[in-house]
Amino acid sequence: MPNHNFPIDGPITLQVRIGHGSVNVATADDLTEAKVVLEAGKNADELLEQTTVEMNGRTLTISSPRQGGIFDLPVFGRKSGRSLDVHVVVPTGTPVKISTFTASITIGGPVGDADIAFGSAEFAARQIDGDLRLRYGNGKARVVQVSGSVQLRAGSGSAQFGEIGGALESGCGTGDLEVRVVRGKVHSRCGSGSAVLREVHGDVDLASGSGALQIGLPTGLSVRLDVNTGSGRVDSEFPIEDGPRSPANTINLRARTGSGDVRLFRAA
Repeated sequence: MPNHNFPIDGPITLQVRIGHGSVNVATADDLTEAKVVLEAGKNADELLEQTTVEMNGRTLTISSPRQGGIFDLPVFGRKSGRSLDVHVVVPTGTPVKISTFTASITIGGPVGDADIAFGSAEFAARQIDGDLRLRYGNGKARVVQVSGSVQLRAGSGSAQFGEIGGALESGCGTGDLEVRVVRGKVHSRCGSGSAVLREVHGDVDLASGSGALQIGLPTGLSVRLDVNTGSGRVDSEFPIEDGPRSPANTINLRARTGSGDVRLFRAA
């Protein structure tokens, strides 16, 4: 179980690239050492020898040999010895860039801007104090809080967010999107999947080939509606009038689905 400790005296940046296994990032205040622990499966001595852990300037880099391709997926009997578990402790607010093939990614403490990419896995984060760029082929993502904007691209899978302080731009082939609160604009396109926005504060533009769309509106907000469903119904808890009462406090809401219901409700 190789351990690596690097003395630090200020902010750093973290970059990780591995194939299979897991990446776990913890953060701490007033840290004087960045710490890295590597754990590998049986018969993984060669993988450990080929994995580099180094500090270049203020960038901590962890990189294992490129692994990937369809025959490395678990369904084809990938050997557990090729997996690598990476445990990292870095200062609170560290910007991170992490890419994996099937390795799950967990960020347990507050980090800065985050750039996350994986092929087929799961991603979970508690707090991102900055912008989030998230890309994956297949999997699940769950993030409690993002202070900045979110850019999401996925082939298939679900994504759940607590609060997004900025804008949300989302595109997926198939998958469900759920957000508790989004403060900025929302632009989402999905071939097949539902979208639930429990509380919005900016313009919304949602479209899905098939799937239900639900949008929650806070008290005191007027909305200009452009809603259409090819096969479904539109339900609204709000009175529909010719024009908004308070033009200064008005957002535009556009929702399109080929097959599915559209529901507008009062945000809790």
